[in-house]
Amino acid sequence: MTTTELKALGRKSPRRDGKQRPDLAALVLPPHLELEHPLVHTPSFREAVTAMRGLLNRNKIGLIDGPPGTGKTTFAQWAAEKCDRPSAIAVMPENPAPLDLLRISITAVTGHNPAGENKTEMEAELVQALGEWQGLLILDEVQNVRIKGLTEARYIHDITRPRFPLLLVGYGAMETVRENTPLDSRIRLRRTFRVLRGQDMFDTVRAIDARFAAVPDDVLRYADDKFARGNLRRWVDLVETLQDWDVTAATRDDFDDAIVSIDEEAAA
Repeated sequence: MTTTELKALGRKSPRRDGKQRPDLAALVLPPHLELEHPLVHTPSFREAVTAMRGLLNRNKIGLIDGPPGTGKTTFAQWAAEKCDRPSAIAVMPENPAPLDLLRISITAVTGHNPAGENKTEMEAELVQALGEWQGLLILDEVQNVRIKGLTEARYIHDITRPRFPLLLVGYGAMETVRENTPLDSRIRLRRTFRVLRGQDMFDTVRAIDARFAAVPDDVLRYADDKFARGNLRRWVDLVETLQDWDVTAATRDDFDDAIVSIDEEAAA
């Protein structure tokens, strides 16, 4: 998609109530990885990869839950990139309007803003687009849409009988889905991404940058206890900071300096 096309997607169109719709283009992630470090297959990542095969082959619904920074969106982008069929990632905003799930999904799948003006028209537009497209649709931050939004996602998937796989990603989505019995009964893949513990934490940090292979476990554990606390995103921040400083054999003092540079409150 060209820069001009992306700018066109981002134009806000007025609603009949006088309010502006969200910037739809900003809520569509590229369905490919843009990492500045090696992709690390954590235990949560590996378990989800195995389960994705059935979801893709049979056009089922999957659910990935877990705290922020544990690799959920990275996995979603990896899955979209590797699925050998069209894919799109639609990010749900906080406190979405009732029709935002439809609007953003249409933009993600078709590449343009929805033509429909109401729920019925947009549902028909999305169903037709998904039926022709038959790709992997990923709804990220799906906990923001709550039960009504999840019911809409399930309905859209059902009405295509189904002709596309659907992956729901978010923090707290598991609990919400359990309250929505029709959707809960359709989940084929259900995985929780967890913070890193013990040997998994050591292996992951060293996989991000091989220069950390010589760093003793007690030093990595010190940095984890003080700042990262098993969070993959926090560890990436630490590692990238030390890379910027060209630190090859990090000590506790090096980690202390890196933590201060990232978050002085966390270093206190």
